[in-house]
Amino acid sequence: MNLRTDDIINRTVIMNRLDSITSEMGIALERSAHSPIFAEACDFACCICDAAGDLVSQLSGIPILATAGSFSVKAVLKKYGGVIEDGDVFIINDPYDGGNHLPDIGIITPVFYQDELLFFCVSRAHHGDIGGSTAGSYNPKATEIFQEGLRIPPTRLMKNNEMITDVLELIRLNTRNPEMLTSDFLAQIGSNRLAARRIKEMLGTYSVATVKKAVSESLLQTETLTRQRIAEIPDGTYTAVDYIDDDGFQTEPVKIAVTVSITGDRMLVDFTGTDAQVKGFINTSVVTATCAAGIAALWFLGKDIPRNSGAFDCIEVNLPEGSLVNPRLPAPMTLCTLTPASEIIGVIFKALDQAQSGRVSAGYHRYLGPSFYGVDPRNGRYYVGFSFCSLGSGGAMAGHDGKPYMATLSNFGGVKAPNIESNEVQYPHLTLHHEMDNDTAGAGEYRGGSGMKYAFEITAETGDVVNFGDGIKFAPYGLRGGHPGSKNRSVFVHSGEEISMESKEAPRHAVKGDRIYLNTSSGGGWGDPHKRAPQKVYEDVLDDIISRETAEIVYGVIINETGIDYEKTEKRRKHS
Repeated sequence: MNLRTDDIINRTVIMNRLDSITSEMGIALERSAHSPIFAEACDFACCICDAAGDLVSQLSGIPILATAGSFSVKAVLKKYGGVIEDGDVFIINDPYDGGNHLPDIGIITPVFYQDELLFFCVSRAHHGDIGGSTAGSYNPKATEIFQEGLRIPPTRLMKNNEMITDVLELIRLNTRNPEMLTSDFLAQIGSNRLAARRIKEMLGTYSVATVKKAVSESLLQTETLTRQRIAEIPDGTYTAVDYIDDDGFQTEPVKIAVTVSITGDRMLVDFTGTDAQVKGFINTSVVTATCAAGIAALWFLGKDIPRNSGAFDCIEVNLPEGSLVNPRLPAPMTLCTLTPASEIIGVIFKALDQAQSGRVSAGYHRYLGPSFYGVDPRNGRYYVGFSFCSLGSGGAMAGHDGKPYMATLSNFGGVKAPNIESNEVQYPHLTLHHEMDNDTAGAGEYRGGSGMKYAFEITAETGDVVNFGDGIKFAPYGLRGGHPGSKNRSVFVHSGEEISMESKEAPRHAVKGDRIYLNTSSGGGWGDPHKRAPQKVYEDVLDDIISRETAEIVYGVIINETGIDYEKTEKRRKHS
């Protein structure tokens, strides 16, 4: 066996081992966390960066958080530089300095071996409350970031493996549920420690030089593959626009414009033409916008490309200062990891579909669901809950129907819907129904996933509800002749009165017996619905995904009591 073969084997084994370690981090975090957001919804991500802060592995968690790990580490390196020591742990959440949005808190643990800094282990997770004027930290009426919660710049949280209690206490005093926050911090720290231990075990097998070489060669190999894939796209300029309902203040839609330019092996994603920053909390941090652009581009370029800095560094992103995607202080931005991150990905899909069709999906649902908070009468404890059960569905793409009931594009299905029974134990409410919604899926040769119907009743004597999200005015788009999906709808029944809620509302007071009804948006369709196989249409009718009327009117498929009438179907499609 020659030396080059040894290098290839070592690189493959070491990089797969690092991926395995990030997966184990996620399992540890899920099983040790206190809050339902971690333990049930899995709204977190874990990654490993090298000593320079470049992303090496991010196998566990949701992409919009995992890909941001590198930004957080580089923010720590910029501030602390050569004074990082073994036994340190850092914390960060500031979206103006390496963070996504305030609820996503990063815990960063440097890994030393033989007195050399080699890696950083990063866990980023969405916490139930990080202060601010609204419990849960989603405040649709915030006009500046200071109203959204506590900003934490890169800060040392532990030294010599001991908690810096002054820092922890400062954070605890600014949150509504300090015990849960502390418990979840410990889960993140523990997850990082587990990863650090596994890395050191690996370094006991392979020399430091071998591991460093494997990592650097892997990043270079990924960059080479990514640039090869970019070079396969026809040179050109591809443009698209999409719209957000509003910002919660203005009634006009907010535009996201993108131009994707391909020149040889260079890809530039330019957001010139995007609307200026707005008053409300849909502005997005540079970190979130950059990560969303990278996620979209890499989906298009191929799933076999490792999601590390070698790939992301190939995607050039221009974010005009003062725009929605690069706002100036003190713009609020808590919603940004949902909206506009998902819309950024979607609008890039629409642009790149012009270059080569069939490689991206039609529009995904947009998140819309309330948070709810108050005191649980069963135990006297303060709670903050999120409607993770109000997920919608994915868009179709060439050869595949959209996946039903999944998280938004920015999370790529990574956030999970909690168990209904667990939800009712954790929060004072009762689920009334939770099911797919008939005749909502975006029609096409390949159809989108169906929208959902979800409703719950509040069982606490009093509480508050905050509705946040998007997609009431704009439906998920179809591609290549596919139909758009359905829109979101949200109804609050307060003391017997039905109130249609906007997508971004100030807190509403609720009382026992109040109900919330949610119709979540479906995925867009791909291709001409008349090209959908009649048998698939018939199966959708049998599964109650579409009605017989929709089968006839939209798909041109005639169904009688015994099945498909192929003769009438052929005539219907021919004359439609």
